[in-house]
Formats: sequence, structure tokens, C-alpha cells
Amino acid sequence: MHTTPWFHATNIKNAPATNLVQIGIGGWQAPRAGVQVGRQRGSTVITVGDVERVGIEKVAEIALETAWKDAKAVYLSFDIDVIDAGFVPGTGWPEPGGLLPREALNLIRLISEPGLNGIEVVECSPPYDWAEQTALMSSRVILDSLAVMVRAGKLGKKPATLERHAWGPFAD
Repeated sequence: MHTTPWFHATNIKNAPATNLVQIGIGGWQAPRAGVQVGRQRGSTVITVGDVERVGIEKVAEIALETAWKDAKAVYLSFDIDVIDAGFVPGTGWPEPGGLLPREALNLIRLISEPGLNGIEVVECSPPYDWAEQTALMSSRVILDSLAVMVRAGKLGKKPATLERHAWGPFAD
């Protein structure tokens, strides 16, 4: 839960907190105050327990509906430590009890299908993982997202990406 970045990002007029969805929050290390503030500001916080109760497909449906409501673009920040620490030890915040890799990849594929305007994987720290499992999983998240968007014909097809660069409108 990147508390400081999401807090500041959702103070920007075109990135309301009500469009923010955080999936997989849980464990003893999750900052309770951060979750509370997120919920007070209208963000959707879906815990690992919620994922287990309703399933990945329903979580993806909720996330897409919330993120795309009145939005022209959606950006995905994937925190690798949402996956169980047994599968991704190379992170600064390893947490037992996270998502299984197949659950995470299924979620990525479902979220990516309508198209994204940007994606990042954060909290991957190769020095903590001599077997490179975490870097491999991080790469797989990006590749699966891109592959789904290519297959769906959505890569680079959103109006927001066709009309402007990330830093501003195209010059005439």
C-alpha cells in the first residue's frame, strides 16, 4: 500500500480517490491507519480475505467498474508483494498469506483486457532473491498484461493515448 504516492496522486483533480482500487491488502504488516484513511477518502480497499471470499473474477469486475467510472485512462501499479512471500521473496515487504501466482496473473489478465494507459511493477528487489523468482514474476506480470492488451486490440488504442503524449498534447 504505497500510502504516500497514492495519497498525493489522489489529491490531483483528475485522479480522484474514489477511482483508486487497492487489491490484496492484508497481513500484520499492512498499515491499518493507511487502510482507514483510504476508506475514509472513498477508495476501494479489497483485502486478501475479500479476494478469497468472492474470487478473482468478481474482484476484477469491481476494480474495473470503480477505476473506469468517469475516467479516460487507468494506470495499474502492481505491488509484487501482494503475492505470497514463498513465491516472491525478493521484495522489501515479504508477507505470508498473499495471492498465489496463478491468482495474481489471472487478475492481471482480467484487469488488462479493457486496456491500460500505463503499468508498473513495484517492490521488486532482486538483491533479496538469489534465485530470481521475484524478477521473473515481475516480468511475467508485465508480459501477460501487454499480451492480453495486444490480443484484445487495446494496446495503445485508448483515446487518451492516441491524442497526447504522457507529458502533454501532440503539437500541431
